[in-house]
Amino acid sequence: MRTALGLALALMLVSPAGHAVKAGEAAPPLSAPNAAQQPVGLKDYRGKVVYVDFWASWCAPCRQAMPQYDRLYQKWASRGLVVLGVNLDTDRAEADRALKRRPVSFPVVYDPAGSWPERFDLPTMPTGYLIGRDGIVRYVHEGFRTSDVPALEALIDKTLGEKP
Repeated sequence: MRTALGLALALMLVSPAGHAVKAGEAAPPLSAPNAAQQPVGLKDYRGKVVYVDFWASWCAPCRQAMPQYDRLYQKWASRGLVVLGVNLDTDRAEADRALKRRPVSFPVVYDPAGSWPERFDLPTMPTGYLIGRDGIVRYVHEGFRTSDVPALEALIDKTLGEKP
């Protein structure tokens, strides 16, 4: 609960003059450590289609979405899709427990300081950003409902078909 309150306060403290990243804009050039403490950045995936999924262990819709995003990753990875999970838990152990309960095959980075949501001006949890091979955001998906998956899958397929 403390983690949820901390993130909620952090999101509220983001400057009202901040700029929410929207479809048609370049994704911020960010980097965060993975489980092995190696830096992973969006630039590492240039030339691929990336779905950035902001999640936290305390977020029920996030936990519901992760198996769906893992299925999409496994289905489309051979065509160039990367799902990149950005965990926002302030306590890494909570994130690790969540991943142990619901393991995923896509890469996950850890951002306990909240620099990624600040730079994206994250509107809600969960939020996902579909980024084209050129680094431009194609779609912003706020929240999660299982019924959203077919439309997201169609957008992924379309984006994968775009010329770099």
